[in-house]
Amino acid sequence: MKIRVGQAADLSSIQRVIETAFPEDENKAIIDLAAEFFHESSHSHIKSLVAEVDGQVIGYVSYSPISLKEDANTNISGYILAPLAVAPEYQKHGVGTSLVQSGMDMLAKDGVDVLLVYGDPNYYGRFGFQEETARSFQPPYPLKYPLGWLGRKLNQKIIIPSIPVPFPFECVAGLSKPELW
Repeated sequence: MKIRVGQAADLSSIQRVIETAFPEDENKAIIDLAAEFFHESSHSHIKSLVAEVDGQVIGYVSYSPISLKEDANTNISGYILAPLAVAPEYQKHGVGTSLVQSGMDMLAKDGVDVLLVYGDPNYYGRFGFQEETARSFQPPYPLKYPLGWLGRKLNQKIIIPSIPVPFPFECVAGLSKPELW
């Protein structure tokens, strides 16, 4: 298996992976999200990775930057992991783990302080994501499943202050849709 940076030319393969990896009632929104990420003009810092076997895309993950609102009065840099998709026949073979770990390594090298995710605590907890870290960051929309809001420090030197009100942030246009939260 090879992990590499995703390119616009991979989009149709990525969308096929998403279509098979997510339930029918969810996959359309996630397919559209992946397309928006490759066409996003407001932020050129979206990072996508794909997993390949024999030249075929079998997994995909995307990381997009967040912007803390000016009144947050902090210089913490952060990203959101979304979406993560692995073709069903390759699930439970370490593909998702490799994509997430490669992305965390890439972002840490780039100097990113915090990575956030809205997903299964049992899955993402294996990578060190915790509810406690995410509590300091207020998602742009109310969450359907608040227990799924998780964060992980990528820079262990960063101090996330304990604050009574979480830092509000904005995300890229593709994630700025209430139905995704």
